[in-house]
Amino acid sequence: MIPVQVTPEVSSGPTAIAVLLGYFVLVIGIGLYFYKRSRRSTGDFWVAGGQIKTYTQVFAYYAVLASAGSFFGFGGFAYASGAAWAMVVLVAVTAGALFTMIFLAGPIRRAGVYTVPDYLRMRYQSDRVRLVGALIFAACAWAYIIPQLTAGGITMDFVLPQLGYGIGVIVAAIVFALYVSLGGMWAVTWTDFVQGIMMFVLALLPVPLILMDFGSVGGTLSAALANDPEFAASQMPGLSHIGVSLAWIFGALALPQFGQRLLASESDRTARRGFMWMMGLYVLSFGVSIYIVAAAAMATEPNLANPDYFYYAVLVEYTSPIVQGIGAAGLLAAIMSTTDALLVALSASISHDIPETLDMELSEERELLIGQVVIWVGALTTAVVATDPPGIIAEMTTFVTGALASGLFPAIAIGTWWKRANEWGALAAMITGFVAYGVLLFGGVMAAPFTEALVAVPLGILVFVGVSLATRRPTGEELIGMQTFHSDSVSPSSELSGDD
Repeated sequence: MIPVQVTPEVSSGPTAIAVLLGYFVLVIGIGLYFYKRSRRSTGDFWVAGGQIKTYTQVFAYYAVLASAGSFFGFGGFAYASGAAWAMVVLVAVTAGALFTMIFLAGPIRRAGVYTVPDYLRMRYQSDRVRLVGALIFAACAWAYIIPQLTAGGITMDFVLPQLGYGIGVIVAAIVFALYVSLGGMWAVTWTDFVQGIMMFVLALLPVPLILMDFGSVGGTLSAALANDPEFAASQMPGLSHIGVSLAWIFGALALPQFGQRLLASESDRTARRGFMWMMGLYVLSFGVSIYIVAAAAMATEPNLANPDYFYYAVLVEYTSPIVQGIGAAGLLAAIMSTTDALLVALSASISHDIPETLDMELSEERELLIGQVVIWVGALTTAVVATDPPGIIAEMTTFVTGALASGLFPAIAIGTWWKRANEWGALAAMITGFVAYGVLLFGGVMAAPFTEALVAVPLGILVFVGVSLATRRPTGEELIGMQTFHSDSVSPSSELSGDD
């Protein structure tokens, strides 16, 4: 007999809907509150003037990293492909964040710019490098929004099943674009701070109820294994473990939402310490999500139509309607916290980096106007794609991260520390790595899933080193640019502080 697939729904509509609407009003209100402040300068709109403190950054970082790809993705991976596979991804993501904290957080913040492509321009003293970096950055930011809005549609479908998934995606996109375009990075930072706290609490919220039901972690896992004997293992090929690890360890440093968040820190020390405290919270909450919450979902509802609904299956099983509404709001927080930073990064790349590399003289007012248009266009076009998503959430985020690792890792990470790197090596590596990854991914060349980065990343590194050594030595300006973000005495640029 074929099992009947199910999709969990909130058990009492009006209460949960009221909670959800209240949350929408809160975040839009934050956007309105910061409207005037975000318009003082482009630096205020893009990176909150570089004034965000450590305690705020801890939960803002958490909110950015713990996106739909984490909140839905780890448990969804565990439900669909085994807890061991989900743990491999969790360790890889955390290692990528650690790599970023140690090697890049300080230099990027000390650069005194407010986009990562502009950081590349400073390092290589090249508008060509900045342009290619901005195009890759914008393409990946746009693609990364799709799984976030997919999660938004799932959440709206849970609370308002009569509305449907597709309309839910559109509604989520409109709300997200509205508060980001109103308040810029100031609104994004403070909503992320609130959302980070909510997400951490909600990730752990079902755990006591689950343990009371099953008696222990072991009891929960035993019940899950009774329904799926392979739940605790990994059902993915061995090569996929290496591929996904490479993609996340090297790709995390180039995540658009991370770059904007780093640049908003008040100092390089704040940028690093925020990462340090965030990683402990991240591993705790999502290790629990894999081995307790996803296991409970498998134990109580083994026939979900979509693995990404695992958390909602647990909420329906163990909580009341008002808690289900709060849980839905918390998961919207997970979605919004990354989507808002992605929209800011996408907007900054298109309205700031690309026009400057093409010698288009834009006033701050015109740049901000174009940036807001980009936010709306980006949100609505990704919403259209998300109405029929190409895969489950964790798959989509991993594919995009692999593209970032392939296209940007050599130029950003190696170039930050290797003095011999030059403009031509960076250009060759970015184009070769990004194009190779795309050909492998869309051509279906690789035998095992998530292994495209195993070819594209090493290829990009080889091209980067080979072309840099085969062409001219770095100019004095390039070396000065490199020294700039390795010097503790650097102060933010006039653009960052909003001065003319």
